[in-house]
Amino acid sequence: MTRRPALAFAFLAATLGLAAQAQEKDSQGGTATDSGFFKNAGASGLAEVKAGQLAMEQASSAKVKKFAQQMVQDHTRVNEELETLKSGDKGYALVRSAKPDDEKIIDALSRMKGAEFDKAYAKMMVANHEEAVAIFETEIEKGSSPALKAFAKKTLPTLKHHLEMARKLP
Repeated sequence: MTRRPALAFAFLAATLGLAAQAQEKDSQGGTATDSGFFKNAGASGLAEVKAGQLAMEQASSAKVKKFAQQMVQDHTRVNEELETLKSGDKGYALVRSAKPDDEKIIDALSRMKGAEFDKAYAKMMVANHEEAVAIFETEIEKGSSPALKAFAKKTLPTLKHHLEMARKLP
């Protein structure tokens, strides 16, 4: 009979440990949602700027070039704003490059020209903005940092607008 309470206690301790782990803060004091958002939003923004710069050089469509210019302007501004949040109470490390998958796509784009480039760039922009919208919505719903949540709420409408524009590219 002494074994049953010991097993119950061990089960309870393990369950409480898992519950605590689910709410565990990262090394910067935020949740995994916040640190993931900071990392993913930064990498996504860098990919948008890099791909946009390439599109301004290699696109054949004036509409694609105009869109690319707006991506460079808007995402540079958003990246700078996100960077100011890194030194806040969470102190996240800055992301210095796009995600490896985005780098591969940008590398492939760099070898394309004309209508082929325009089509591939448009496809990338739709996919990246769909992902970015999801990343920002997750931070708004599940993040714990008021500053990051406010940034996500403020930026989300712009990302949704970019997605609509990307869907209309040739």
